[in-house]
Amino acid sequence: MNNKLIRLSLFLTPVVVLLLFYSFKDESATAPGESSMFLGKKEHTPEYKSVAVKKEPHLLWKFKTNGQVISSPVIADSLVYIGSNDKNLYALDSSSGELIWKYETGGAINSTPLIADGKVMFLSYDGFFYALDAANGKLLWKFETGGESKFKVKDYFNGSFKPDFWDFYLSSAVVEGNTVYFGSSDTNIYALDIKTGEKIWNYTAGGSIHSSPAIAENSLVVGSWDGNIYCLDITTGEEKWKYSTEKDLKSYIWLGVQASPSIDNEVVYIGSRDAKFYALELETGQPIWVQEDFNRSWMPSSAAIGKENIYTGSSDSFSFYSIDKQTGAINYATKTNAYTFSSPAIDNEMAYIGSSNGRLYGIELESGDIKWHFKTGGIKSDTIRLFNEQGFMDVERYRELTKDIKDMPRLSAFMNEAFVNTGAILSSPVISNRVVYFGSSDGYVYAITDKP
Repeated sequence: MNNKLIRLSLFLTPVVVLLLFYSFKDESATAPGESSMFLGKKEHTPEYKSVAVKKEPHLLWKFKTNGQVISSPVIADSLVYIGSNDKNLYALDSSSGELIWKYETGGAINSTPLIADGKVMFLSYDGFFYALDAANGKLLWKFETGGESKFKVKDYFNGSFKPDFWDFYLSSAVVEGNTVYFGSSDTNIYALDIKTGEKIWNYTAGGSIHSSPAIAENSLVVGSWDGNIYCLDITTGEEKWKYSTEKDLKSYIWLGVQASPSIDNEVVYIGSRDAKFYALELETGQPIWVQEDFNRSWMPSSAAIGKENIYTGSSDSFSFYSIDKQTGAINYATKTNAYTFSSPAIDNEMAYIGSSNGRLYGIELESGDIKWHFKTGGIKSDTIRLFNEQGFMDVERYRELTKDIKDMPRLSAFMNEAFVNTGAILSSPVISNRVVYFGSSDGYVYAITDKP
């Protein structure tokens, strides 16, 4: 094995693991009447108006669910809404973490809820999109999709197609006026009447849609596992344009748009599993710039938008990036030491982003310096011990634990157990009133702060 492959193998990133096995065989809480959703608003461009958490935070509260918490929290009317793999949607008091109500569905909830029109709306793996009364959790209506499932990729052990472990999320809904929009594993983008749940239109893409749509200028933009980025008219559902990212249909390693778009000043910003990040014209879909200097890393994290720069995580390069909005030049890459699928939250001074090594990082926006990290309960009590004290993966330990695995389902089961044990943070944090909220694969919802 040449030196480059030896160096890459030491990181054991999602893409490198696949390649190796294949070759080897403030007050940002919303006021009453406003809406809250994944990445804060319909354009996915939040800069949370909270006092920054700049000092080492302490635990304010944590709430235990009975499954991994991959869903991201949203905050409205002093409540935190979040889903869990235990099939429940939870409403928690934002100050104390006290359970206000919960609603059980028939499947894991890996989407982030939308709060609008007095409703909390979300997609479940049971194949239904739900609308509940936000105050008490009572079911108001539900809409059945063609079914929700993980995207299937080629098993590098035997060539069959199996569910992709790294496909963590379902599409999270966005609202415009009286219409709610979301994507589905059945390849459709749906527009539903927010009052009744009746379908207004649907558009069929070429693959599953787990990306969450963003809306601006009467346009809806979303990514698909077919590798395309779609722009639709929000009124009619007609296609305005689509842009194709690069696709690998041989090994299925470099394929699919897992991230969600952010739209700012008529520019669409979005990453892809083709190891590139794109800035596209909203009106035409034409590229303004394309950045690919990410060490061949998938780019599954969605972007937070600042005044001059965008900020995003990455999987294979184990980094948090600051990228110039105008040119696509990378300002800095801050090492998070592990897969970083979580999307960052930013205020005017700091970024907050989770990593699969069970740490939430507080990063100074201007310099890229890590000012603190908070460890989940999972990583503190980890029995698998894949990560060392600095958060780096123990390569020899990984090889020892996986040496007898000969199929993708068993490898996925191992990785899932490891993420549970380490308290991996796949959830995207939010900050409100100097408190950062996020979920963890150890089953907890956390609220941390540096308030005295």
